[in-house]
Amino acid sequence: MSLTAYIAVAVIVFGAALIQSLFGFGFALISVPLMIFFVDLPTAVVTATVVSTVSCGIQWIESRAISALEASRRLVISSLFGLPFGLWLLNNVDARLMKILLGVFVLFGVFIGSREFDLRRLPLAFDYSMGVLAGVLSTSTSTNGPPLVFLLHSRQYSPENFRAVLNRVFTILNFLTLIVFALDGKLTSDAVLLALTALPVMGVGVALGFRLRKRVDSEYFRKFVLVLLFATGLSAIGNAIFG
Repeated sequence: MSLTAYIAVAVIVFGAALIQSLFGFGFALISVPLMIFFVDLPTAVVTATVVSTVSCGIQWIESRAISALEASRRLVISSLFGLPFGLWLLNNVDARLMKILLGVFVLFGVFIGSREFDLRRLPLAFDYSMGVLAGVLSTSTSTNGPPLVFLLHSRQYSPENFRAVLNRVFTILNFLTLIVFALDGKLTSDAVLLALTALPVMGVGVALGFRLRKRVDSEYFRKFVLVLLFATGLSAIGNAIFG
């Protein structure tokens, strides 16, 4: 793997970690579509999962005093049913199609982030269905965020609970995904080395995000993130079509 790839991935990880630290989500949505310009899709997925597991774990510890355990349990349990199918997609679906699907999921994330939904009256079955979908996306593209963000946004969780639930679920789900990858032989030396190289940069991004949470206008930065996500979604689709 070239030095350019390592540097590019480090820059991408820093930006994605900063965004996730500020808002509680967005690491894989931002990092994977950009990484695939420098590494293949499986390497990007595994690398993003490894780094995101550590990043979310740190933020889980930071938000451990916030009580939102019931929602976290529902989502983790239901996601287990989606992990095997997501792995099947990664192994059997053409890489170009997976990149297009990844771009579509990112654009879906932009859509749900730019709309106000109030689905608080829907039954708990809706929570479980979003958990299953997150499991599928976790092992297929490492972008398990859109259905979870959609759910918590629709249930109108407070920002503190929003971040707390996401980081708890992401940490556990990503860890389980890594186990699945290891059993399937996806933890290649290239992906592991790339992830280990990116971890220090991720730490800097997370720490900076903690410091900026109270200083950055949330509405302005929210719009900035949506623009960035929209660009990454289009880049993933463009990479699949023209790459």
